[in-house]
Amino acid sequence: MKMLNPSRSYYSASLIIVVMLMITVYYPVLIDTAVVRSEKLDHQLIKQFGPKNVRISRAIENNDKEDAPKRYCYNTACGWAVYERDLRSIEYYMRNTCDCPDTYKCVRVGDDLSASAYVYRCRENITVDDILFSEDAN
Repeated sequence: MKMLNPSRSYYSASLIIVVMLMITVYYPVLIDTAVVRSEKLDHQLIKQFGPKNVRISRAIENNDKEDAPKRYCYNTACGWAVYERDLRSIEYYMRNTCDCPDTYKCVRVGDDLSASAYVYRCRENITVDDILFSEDAN
């Protein structure tokens, strides 16, 4: 009867364990199909059905209660106007989950080229030339 070499058995077992660990760690990264990311799904729905027929999902708090605290947009955008990349015609407005304080208005302040959207922020002193955020936005 042949005797197995203990060092060879140890080497084989450790090699198998290392390979299994590598497969376990890298397999989900390689296939990237475990989850359909919500952003990708939203963009796919917009391309398939058009922006006017799709309501974009976003994280919102339950503000239906009267005693719920009101969140104000101080340093964050109060809304976005997403436009078509080539013509820059506005496809839809998207309001943030926070609101402007009573004496402030949501005014266009810039253009986020990477998101193809005009950015709106809360401003207190507005001029005639300022473009206000659409009141009928979602």
